[in-house]
Amino acid sequence: MENKTGQTVLITGASSGIGYELARCFARDHYAIIMVAHYANKLRAAAEQLQQEFQHVNIHHIAADLSKDNAPEKVFAEVQRQGWQVDVLVNNAGFGEYGPFSESNLPKELAMIHLNVIALVHLTKLFLPEMLRRNSGKILQVGSVASFMPAPLQSVYGATKAFILSFSEALQEELKDTGVTVTVLCPPATDTNFFRVAGAENSKIAQGNLASAEEVAASGYETLMKGEARAVPTFKAKAEVAASNILPDSVMATAMHKQSEEVKPKRASRAKKETATNGASTPATETPTTPNATIPAIGTATRKKSNSQSTQTEPGTTETTAKASSRKKKA
Repeated sequence: MENKTGQTVLITGASSGIGYELARCFARDHYAIIMVAHYANKLRAAAEQLQQEFQHVNIHHIAADLSKDNAPEKVFAEVQRQGWQVDVLVNNAGFGEYGPFSESNLPKELAMIHLNVIALVHLTKLFLPEMLRRNSGKILQVGSVASFMPAPLQSVYGATKAFILSFSEALQEELKDTGVTVTVLCPPATDTNFFRVAGAENSKIAQGNLASAEEVAASGYETLMKGEARAVPTFKAKAEVAASNILPDSVMATAMHKQSEEVKPKRASRAKKETATNGASTPATETPTTPNATIPAIGTATRKKSNSQSTQTEPGTTETTAKASSRKKKA
């Protein structure tokens, strides 16, 4: 069956998690899909699985390690060679690194900056001009709730996501009188393999209340289709973003630090250790705790503004949020 929209989407990081669920959202609306991911075997398996579910959709895949310098150019060249017109670009690929910056893995962090930031900018640079020539197109940039606040123990990752938000908001202003829209998806902690790759699977946030990749993708897709500026899925994420607009950065950093700490086993009480028979100490079972250090929620998710103010919708529960043009000073 021919795709009803006659349009094609290119999605990076499409072999799993949010990227794969976004591909499913587009497939339901009969988009042709170009899936891009690093590992060829995993990507091929994901494309075959998607094709089985949506037999009427044209699905293509390009294996590319976007953390390498020339990878975006190779993807763009392959798209041109095949004669595909990319109507929607989804920059979803990314990963994190966990731990104190003084101890974390520098090569991994440099690769992260390359993927999360440089590849995103490069692909946007390659595909945007063609969209502007057609005066039609959509771009979805995947940021994070961490885009709005310092992220201790994930400091480089948080900084890459802050870049994505700032970059995307600048593009939104530049493109406001064109037929091209830019949407930023800012997910909360989500149940994907992100924490395993980052080495943060034992952190409190990883063992807390995680959003599902399906609900995050659905929120981002709905907002993108409406041409709106920002999607912040889940009420908890909206509350955290709202708090970041009101509380000093130092307070937010402390809250985020607590959320990101590793889970420590609960110490058994002395009373449980002692037996009633002979007073000997016996080891008590230690169960890990998963405290959920929530950031205070105040109002709706809005960022501060310096001059004019525009209203945007964040679906999930279709709530509105104000777009910011400046970041508050640190306390």
